[in-house]
Amino acid sequence: MVGHRLMLSAFIILHLVPRLFGQDLAEKLIQEIQTYRAANNQQQAAASLNKLAFFYWEQEKHLKAIQAFEQSVAINKELSNENAIKAIYSNMGMIHSDLGQPETALFFFRKSLLISRNLNHKQDIATNYMNIAGALALLDRNQEAVENLQMALPILVELNHKKLLRTCYGLLAENFEKIGNTQQSMEYFSLYTSFQREVQQEEVESEKAKSQTMVKQAHKKAEKALQEKQETEVKLTVTQDSLKRAEELNLIKELELEKKQAELKSQQLLTLVFITGMCFVAILALLILIGYRQKRKHNILLEHRNEEIKKQNQEIQAKNQKINQSINYARNIQGALLPEIDKFTKLFSESFIFFSPRDVVSGDFYWFTQVPGQEHLKIIAAVDCTGHGVPGAFMSMLGMNFLYEIVIDRKITEPKQILEKMHVMIKKSLKQDNTGNSDGMDIALCTYNQKEKTLTFAGAVNPLIYIQDGVMQSIKGDFFGVGGQMKGESEKERFFTQTTIDVTKPTICYLCSDGFADQFGGEKGKKYFMKNFRELLLNIHTKPMKEQAKVLEHALLAWHGEKYPRLDDVLVMGFKILIKQN
Repeated sequence: MVGHRLMLSAFIILHLVPRLFGQDLAEKLIQEIQTYRAANNQQQAAASLNKLAFFYWEQEKHLKAIQAFEQSVAINKELSNENAIKAIYSNMGMIHSDLGQPETALFFFRKSLLISRNLNHKQDIATNYMNIAGALALLDRNQEAVENLQMALPILVELNHKKLLRTCYGLLAENFEKIGNTQQSMEYFSLYTSFQREVQQEEVESEKAKSQTMVKQAHKKAEKALQEKQETEVKLTVTQDSLKRAEELNLIKELELEKKQAELKSQQLLTLVFITGMCFVAILALLILIGYRQKRKHNILLEHRNEEIKKQNQEIQAKNQKINQSINYARNIQGALLPEIDKFTKLFSESFIFFSPRDVVSGDFYWFTQVPGQEHLKIIAAVDCTGHGVPGAFMSMLGMNFLYEIVIDRKITEPKQILEKMHVMIKKSLKQDNTGNSDGMDIALCTYNQKEKTLTFAGAVNPLIYIQDGVMQSIKGDFFGVGGQMKGESEKERFFTQTTIDVTKPTICYLCSDGFADQFGGEKGKKYFMKNFRELLLNIHTKPMKEQAKVLEHALLAWHGEKYPRLDDVLVMGFKILIKQN
């Protein structure tokens, strides 16, 4: 019928880029990238990185392909080339689908969709909806796949893109069949069949035109061959006349050769004398070599032992390098998924994010967005996942993907509803009702309504701290997190409370994980505690926001000193709400 996945953006590019084979070509591209970077030619460097990524992709070296694409994204962000970033995100989604990672693929397709919307590229918008539907189908979320395909359909009708319409109808037929709507499935299958015939007819006519062109080219080649034959016959006549002169020249050369042979015999005699002398020298050298080998024989065993030790060290280093590469790769993926910290100042001009992972990757993460279509709504979240390091990072990537889906795709903006939906999605994704898995997240999340001048907060364990007129207030989160199963809990859903505060006066807000307050240090090796953390915020709240972040960093380093290690990830988000007076 139609395959589960549609990766059209990458398909187009793959047919524009020549196929690269062989290690030599990969090394050539790497050399090109280094040359362009040395010349500060960022645009060409990004283009060569894309070619290198496609080469690795074709060779099924997916990790190297993703790393090349990530480097290209970094350069294109500096160039503000949103169009290139959009296409790369779509390709990264396709690679993760090939790797059997549809959740991660969904995230990159959605990032590509957001850029396509901003650029108003209608065909790319429709293509991303279809790519998202393909990834959702792999997760057996067929109803959501149908919803995304129905958003793509009117755009494709407007563009009258027959091939994409054919594919969209086929995907709709397939997903309606899986959710049990046979009537709708048959209707869309009928449309798919109709468009399939039209597309095939157009392809037949195109192939016919190509065949006619090839016939014309063949006639031209035949005429050229006939002309070359005639020219060759003329040249042959001239060559025959030249042969007689060549015979005369050969006779002269034979006489000269006899003279040279006589000279050569004389030289051979001298060479024989030289070789005899060299043989005596070689015999003497052989005797010296035998004595040298006897001397080295005693050192061979020691050399073998040194080689074995060296080999074992190399194996240990290689294993450590692979482990570090895997962790660094996880850090690159987590960094690509996190929103850019600098963009937080676009939501709040006076703000900061103090993000300090304990390890290379973090179980804490921050998230923020301005709701598309409802630009007066801004949503901010500070999230602490179960664990830290690589396990925590996997949970953080899952949480970021869910936030994008809930807020951007499903248009849910109420904080309590966002937390309740995340709880259901985590339990379903991790199959917690059956596996006994209890991983989850502590979240502090608020929605700022710029039109109504209100801030609405809901928390899963973590609080909201805010200061108005020099007075600090704190709103506690509910005592349970999202995900996992509490003792005695029987309901599948979990309900959160939310609080709305008036922000018609200047308000400084802080969202955080428990990482700062739980750090051990000081003279007695005790916890920092939340009370001391709130006092620190109150003491520095009048300083510029960027300076507050530096104070927090220095305070944390001073608390640890050189004696106490870091025990957890640390995340603090601060922003100031300033109401413009009319």
